[in-house]
Amino acid sequence: CLLVAAALCCSGILVVARARSCPEAADFLPCTCDIRGIGCGKANSTAELTKAFRTDGPKEHTDLWIQRSTVESFPPGVLGDFVFRNVYIEVNTNLTSFSLQSLNKSRTFIVQLSLFGNALTTFAYSGIRDFPKLTMLNLGKNRLERIPDHAFQHPKLKKLVLSDNPIQAVGAYAFSALPELEMLRLTGTRVTRLGNYALSLGSRVPKLKVLLSGGNLASLSPLAFSDTRAQILCLGQN
Repeated sequence: CLLVAAALCCSGILVVARARSCPEAADFLPCTCDIRGIGCGKANSTAELTKAFRTDGPKEHTDLWIQRSTVESFPPGVLGDFVFRNVYIEVNTNLTSFSLQSLNKSRTFIVQLSLFGNALTTFAYSGIRDFPKLTMLNLGKNRLERIPDHAFQHPKLKKLVLSDNPIQAVGAYAFSALPELEMLRLTGTRVTRLGNYALSLGSRVPKLKVLLSGGNLASLSPLAFSDTRAQILCLGQN
C-alpha cells in the first residue's frame, strides 16, 4: 500500500510540474510539452508553429524537438518569446530555409543546435558566433555544397558535424577560428581535393579528431592541413 501511495504521489508531482512548466495543452497544438521540453513533430506548416508559439504560458524550456514534420521554413519570429537550451530541428525533409535569427530569444542560452537531416542548401555560418554558449552544431545530411573561406568562428564550439552533405569545396581557413574544437566530422562528402589551408585548424585541444572518411577525396594540397595538430585523422574509404 505504501508503494502504491508513493507511486501515486510521484505521479501527482509530475503532473503538477508539467502543468506549471507548460502552456495549456489544447491551445498549444500541434506541439506538446512536458518537463523535458517541447515537441512539434506533428506541425504541418510554419504558420502552425507560429500560432502555437504565440500561446500564453511559461516561455523557458530545456529542449525543443521538431522532427519529421512537413514544415518548409523556419523564419525569424517563428518561436515567439520561447527560450530553449538545446534545439533539435531534424529530419524535416521539406525544410529548405532556416534563419538563425529564429533563435534570437535563446541566443545567450543555446548549448546544442542540431539541424541534421533537413534540406538546407545554405546556412549563415558566421552567425554562430552570436551564440556564446554553443558547444555542438550538427548540419549533417543536408544539401550544403560549399563551405566558404573563414566560415566558422566561435570560441567555445567543441563538436561540428557536416557529414553526408554534397559538399564539393571547402574554403581556406574554414575552421581555423574554432580554438576549442574537439571533433570535426566531414565524412561522406563529395570533396575531391582539399586546397591550401582548407583544414587549417586553430584548435589546440589535445584530443582533436578530424574525420574525413567515406568520401571522394583524391588529392590534398601540401598546405591543406597547415598548422593542424589532430590526435586522430581518419581518411579511409576515399
